Formats: sequence, C-alpha cells, structure tokens
Amino acid sequence: MKKRIYLLLLSIVVIFFSCRDDSGKFEEQLFTNEQITFALKECVRITSDSTLYVLCVVDSPMGYYYFDSKAYRIELQAATKQVVDTLRAHDFGDVIDSLIFNLNKAAELCGNKMKSLFWTPLIKEITFPEPYKILHGGNNAITNYVKSTKQSELLLLLKTNILLEQFNALKLFSTWNMLQEEYYTITGNYISIDILDPAAQQMMDGFFKMMAILEEAVRKNPELGGDKKGWLYRVFATM
Repeated sequence: MKKRIYLLLLSIVVIFFSCRDDSGKFEEQLFTNEQITFALKECVRITSDSTLYVLCVVDSPMGYYYFDSKAYRIELQAATKQVVDTLRAHDFGDVIDSLIFNLNKAAELCGNKMKSLFWTPLIKEITFPEPYKILHGGNNAITNYVKSTKQSELLLLLKTNILLEQFNALKLFSTWNMLQEEYYTITGNYISIDILDPAAQQMMDGFFKMMAILEEAVRKNPELGGDKKGWLYRVFATM
C-alpha cells in the first residue's frame, strides 16, 4: 500500500515538472496571437492617452514645463549656451525665460493633434511580429517596440505639422530670430541655430519616457488596464 502511494506521488511530481513550461507555450496556448496583440494595443492606447493627459496640459502644475520637478521640461539645446549666456548678461534673461516657457507650452498644446494624427491611427494599424515575445520582453518592451519602429514617423510629423503649427502660433521663430540678431549686435558673430528640431526630439523623448513608466505600472497592476473582462487584464494577469 505504501509503495503504491509512493508511486502515485512520484507520478504526480513527474507530471507536474514535465508539464511546467518556462518557454511560455502555456500562455501561447491559452491566448491566440490575435488576443495577445489586442492586449498590447490596449496597453499602447492606455499609456499614450495617460501621457497626453499628464504632459499635454496647459496652465497646470503638470505638463512638460512643470511636471515631476521639471524632469520633462524642454530646454534650449546645448548649442545655444554661449548665445543664451551672453544675452542673459545683457538683460535679455526675461525674454529667454519666456521663450523656454513657450517652447513647453507649444508641446503642451499638441495633445489633440498628436492623438488624432498619430496615436489613434497607430493603435488601429500597428502589428507585432512576435506578440508573445514583446509581452514577456521586460517592463518597457511594448513602449520600446513602438519607439523603435515609429519614432521617425512621429518626429517628422511633429517637425512638419503638429509642433511646427504651435511654434508659428506662439511666434517662437520670430522671438528666437530677434534674440539671434541681438547676439550679433552684441558680439559681431552671426549665428543661425534651429530650435524646432531639438524641441521636437525632446518632446518625443519625454513622451516615450512617460509611456514606459506607465507601461511598467500596468504590467505590475493589470487592473490599471481597465475592465477585468478586457484582453489587457486577462492576458497581463497570467504573467
């Protein structure tokens, strides 16, 4: 009798370890690639929407200018340092500070167009070649995939349309050109430095940085992904 019980327990242990699948085939059998892809898309939608609500807000304690103790603030690039230092020394500090404030305001005003022209179409059309691997690729794997495959497209859209429109509306080009002319008057040195491209890059980098943080939060707590009957919760909760 004891021998039979021993053999039964041994067989259970063997079955358990033989069925254990560290390769992840269990989840692949539990969910189809289509279902995992839907969960990944939902994660992109939630994290991009949440980032828009945090960074693309004007006149609030959040936004690019204020949020997280200036961690996302868009600054004039390093190439302008000599110009900025010289102008501050000649009483143009307030104008420069206003310019930097409006650089961030321009980014904050891009929310609606960012969503309608970029994020909504992207979430609808994006595919994931190996959805299971991205699902289990680390805390920021979904964001990193979107960034690696779509950042060039987003940057171009910012520079030629979305952010460019706000630069024109806030007269950032004319303000910066005036400051460059003042620098020439003071030093006799002519400069022509583009501030749109670096601002667009900083804006985009900050956006993906926030998305990555939010993705990690959703992975650790799938309830942040919404309805427990939704695919995001059902898929992420198995991890």
